[in-house]
Amino acid sequence: MNANEENARKVFDEYNCKGVPHLLFVDDKGNEVDRIIGYLPPSEYLARIQDIINNKHTLDDYISQYENGKANAEIIAGIALKYEDRGDSDNAKKFYTILIKDFPDPSSEYYQRGTYFLASDAFEKGVSMALNAYIASFPDSPFIEDAFFTMAYHYAEEEMAEEEIKVYLKMIDHFPKNLGALNSYAWRMSELEMRLEDALKKVQKAVILSADSPNSQANIIDTEAEVLWKLKRFDAAIDAIEKAISIDPKNDYFRDQKEKFIQSKKEASQPV
Repeated sequence: MNANEENARKVFDEYNCKGVPHLLFVDDKGNEVDRIIGYLPPSEYLARIQDIINNKHTLDDYISQYENGKANAEIIAGIALKYEDRGDSDNAKKFYTILIKDFPDPSSEYYQRGTYFLASDAFEKGVSMALNAYIASFPDSPFIEDAFFTMAYHYAEEEMAEEEIKVYLKMIDHFPKNLGALNSYAWRMSELEMRLEDALKKVQKAVILSADSPNSQANIIDTEAEVLWKLKRFDAAIDAIEKAISIDPKNDYFRDQKEKFIQSKKEASQPV
């Protein structure tokens, strides 16, 4: 099913699906059995599907083991994650809280995910300092980048531009060489038409840092071109997007961008 089509969208929303690809498995009554989110190698897909057929590593399987006394960290984390995937934040919160209380091991991936989920849940429910406190308390957590982006996306949705910018600048200060942080900040500044000179500086840094990854670099150069276009530096924008096209010549979006820049240059040159 194409999640962009109306009927598929209804199913997508009904089951709280997020992101694609998203494989949802239901029984003959429409009850969810399990789901697979994201890409997996074919062999892993087949193994996961076989597990689902055998009711292994599903929510029902984990809950059954939990209720039969097998309350170890892996089982509790499995239950919490299954609820999280289903968009059931209350039950996810319940089991992550149990996990952190009964298995307080900060080095554990389960513990780290649980503490991030609880902080993120609190932030989304109005505790504005929850994720900043999480970042300060767990500076080496693998979920720090997620925490920053959660705040940035929230403030973008709420149209709180100044707060959003503060988050991006803190993230870049924390991860000065993070391509995602640099590129996302620059693109958002182009959308907001704010801090464009700073955005250009940071995205150009990202272009240099991405030299060993041509596909990533092409997309980052596209951001650079967009910022230059917003600055009305049309020739520089055209030069930049041509570099992106040279890396990915089949990319129609890059070609459309070039046409947009050329048209803007023509319009700017016309007498008023």
